[in-house]
Amino acid sequence: SFAAAAAAVRHAFGRQQASFKIASTILLLISNVCSPTEAFAPPKSIRHANSNQQGGSVPSASKPSELFASALTTAASSVGRRMPINENYPGLKRVHSNPDVYIIEQFLDDASCNDLINKAREKGTSRSPVAYAGWTEDIKELLGLAASGPVSWFAILGAWYEAQGDADASVPSLVLHALRNYAVLFVVALISIAAFTKFRADSLQNLRTSSSTTLDDLSQMGAKNFVSCASDLFGPASSSSGMPAASFFEAPTVINYEKDQVLAPHYDANRSADVEDANRGGQTLSTLIVYLNDVENGGTTRFGKLPAADYVRQVKGECNLNIIPKMGDALLFFPADKNGMFDERTEHEGCPAVDEKWIARIWRHTSEVPPPFGLSSDSIKKHL
Repeated sequence: SFAAAAAAVRHAFGRQQASFKIASTILLLISNVCSPTEAFAPPKSIRHANSNQQGGSVPSASKPSELFASALTTAASSVGRRMPINENYPGLKRVHSNPDVYIIEQFLDDASCNDLINKAREKGTSRSPVAYAGWTEDIKELLGLAASGPVSWFAILGAWYEAQGDADASVPSLVLHALRNYAVLFVVALISIAAFTKFRADSLQNLRTSSSTTLDDLSQMGAKNFVSCASDLFGPASSSSGMPAASFFEAPTVINYEKDQVLAPHYDANRSADVEDANRGGQTLSTLIVYLNDVENGGTTRFGKLPAADYVRQVKGECNLNIIPKMGDALLFFPADKNGMFDERTEHEGCPAVDEKWIARIWRHTSEVPPPFGLSSDSIKKHL
């Protein structure tokens, strides 16, 4: 009858309302209990500097170039002063200010440059490693997004679907179903994110095709002179601990680029250095590169976010800072400020080599760098 049909409709509608009410209760519960905490929130890094402006809005601009310039200006305002150096070091020439980039002419003599190349050849080089900087923050961010989004919703929908055929379904039982689903889906998300992170780390190796080796034997003339000159450049003022400047260095790395080998645009600092680089001195405050041979074709060092310099070794016709290697000259820049704040403006790359290129590099860190990454205190005391 019509009355019976109406009653059936009201009963069905009432069950749907009850189901929706239960689903809403579960949603609120999971939102309060399982929402990401500060540890799982997207990191407040310089990548998101625009969100920290007054009003939280992205600056208006009519052209992409204006947006890019505005973003760099915001980044610059977030970065403090760089670490101190010996401003009177012989041959020191600033080619860019804020962030500071220097060329140090005739930093090493020809004999030291040749010795570094020869010792690297004798020891043997292997494919240069590439570190996935920031992987811990990326995992936290992805887990946070998954936990507050797909994992929560699918857990709720699964519990709601299971309740459709159960006339005795109650809020407590559905909450238990939802939490069970949430736990299973969270584990699946964790495994998927771990697999993605591993894939991304492996794919980063293609960005760098050079070969390299470390030279930590300071009894060798080239390595000793390189570390000694670097210590004079950074000087005692670079450390308030009273320890030798070389204690904060990674061991010199000699890198070889053969024809067509490159190092794609990258950063030397790490936004997660406190965690990921804790065993190697923490954040990278300074990069010192010495060109060990003359390179007339290719192999330049390019800073894609900095304008060209009025300097003799600047690539002509290039709109960005792009330095032509010269034997014995050094390139100095600061991937982070003196407090370890990541500076995205220092993104740089090793352009494709045409002529063979050799460089030597020292990274200066926030804290002491222990072996095997750094130099032993006995070796420093004995040879420097």
